[in-house]
Amino acid sequence: MDSSFRIDGNLIFFEFLQDKDDVERIKELKFKMADIEPYVKIDQNLNPGKINNDLIALSIIMMVNPFVGNNLYFDFSVSKRFIQIVEKVISRYKITCKDFDNIPLKAERGSKPGLAFSGGADSSAALSIMPKDVSLVFMNRPMEKKSVYDSSAPLEICRRLEEIGFDVEVIETNLEYLREPVGFPTDLANSIPAILHSEYLDLDSIAFGTVLESGYGIGHEHYIDYSKGAHYRFFSTLFNSVGLELSLPTLGISEVGTAIIGNKAPGGILQQSCIRGKLFEPCFRCWKCFRKELLNYSLGFVESPPNFEEMMRSNEIQQRLSAYPISHENVITYSLQRINFNDIKNLKVLSSKLDMNKKLGFLEEWYPPSIEFVPDKYRFTIREKIIKYLSVMRLRDQNLITNWQMDEHLKSSKTKLGQEKLLKLWDDINHK
Repeated sequence: MDSSFRIDGNLIFFEFLQDKDDVERIKELKFKMADIEPYVKIDQNLNPGKINNDLIALSIIMMVNPFVGNNLYFDFSVSKRFIQIVEKVISRYKITCKDFDNIPLKAERGSKPGLAFSGGADSSAALSIMPKDVSLVFMNRPMEKKSVYDSSAPLEICRRLEEIGFDVEVIETNLEYLREPVGFPTDLANSIPAILHSEYLDLDSIAFGTVLESGYGIGHEHYIDYSKGAHYRFFSTLFNSVGLELSLPTLGISEVGTAIIGNKAPGGILQQSCIRGKLFEPCFRCWKCFRKELLNYSLGFVESPPNFEEMMRSNEIQQRLSAYPISHENVITYSLQRINFNDIKNLKVLSSKLDMNKKLGFLEEWYPPSIEFVPDKYRFTIREKIIKYLSVMRLRDQNLITNWQMDEHLKSSKTKLGQEKLLKLWDDINHK
């Protein structure tokens, strides 16, 4: 694949030319590469021509990594240091460039943290525990008429946060349309606007609202030692290639914990995980709505219960709950353990496939080993902020994390019978 870029005003357009190896590679994927020209709209106070080529090259890798066959060529100059570092984690294809005339970025640079901000509960919890001088960078996808996506809620959240003194950058880009179906072409691709603006914003790191379930596999089949996994090595190395650190301040916090922080933290109300509804008016038909509303109700943060039976008529929610196991099943189980659902038929059937006797109180606590995924200079501040909202997990509960597995539960006849009951429920609902 040949890659290049061009600048038009304050827009950077990215151009990709596929070869036969790329075409064969894409056939193996569950998603496709769309025939569009991605762009990022750069802040009006920043000359796009001043952006270091290494930052542009990294952004390209974050866009096309899954789609590249045997070669990725940059039709512009990059630094040798950049190539040498990214080659440590990219061996599936060879990376070449036009020349090495580019001045490399410093290995250590910047003076403040950045946050790839979404406006959701987990991202907002990350904001609540980060230093006050954090720069928020929101990736604003342009809305299309046929799309159910609605950016009005996160944009209003960004506006209100800026109004109370936060440094907020709203950067428009259509990069999510590079993938079919629409979505991030690679994990953490939502940081591309922050990467491109990192020198301008004087960033030394970029943080994400990644939670315990996503990082350590809690609520999924097995515990993952995130520090030894391919995900952390890959993305931390890529960030290091341009002198940035990857920061994961909420990695030791469950979705239960981020909900608690959102309820306690000043300004915690400024959050919404649903990307289809208006601010404070979620759609109540998407997976995030179901999971977050069920959790908030179980924690007593919602006075009257949402209409869960109606929500469970949604095809999307039915598909998610039919997964075996359910994504973040621990959060669903924790929520149902805390509410009286006997009068709600749909939730009662759902509970039959869950391990309702599982001890999950540790989800309300912070897993302290996760502090290693925060840059050294911010560890004390972030730890102090976390423990204002959450208790520190005791060693015996930390062992519940490292010994997490769902094999026995998933293989049990009771769980399998519960799955059959749930699938029958969908048939009954959908044929009424």
